[in-house]
Amino acid sequence: MTEYTEQVEAVRLQEQLSEYAKGIKYIHANDGVIETKYNSGDIHYEYTRGPKKGEIKIYRENATKQTLLDRMHRALADLRHK
Repeated sequence: MTEYTEQVEAVRLQEQLSEYAKGIKYIHANDGVIETKYNSGDIHYEYTRGPKKGEIKIYRENATKQTLLDRMHRALADLRHK
């Protein structure tokens, strides 16, 4: 059964990375604009008032898998040391 340990760990890491990337890093609201930044680096701007009310703009970072993996490991290390 141990012959598949590495493959199972690789799949487990990929699933953790996928969940981490979907997580919210922060939400900031100012002057009718709600900025939501995700762990993947993507930023969503939602306009809640003014002429752009209801408009949503999305900026994608297109981070590499390695970059996301580094960010996830850094975040997990920070959580362990709190």
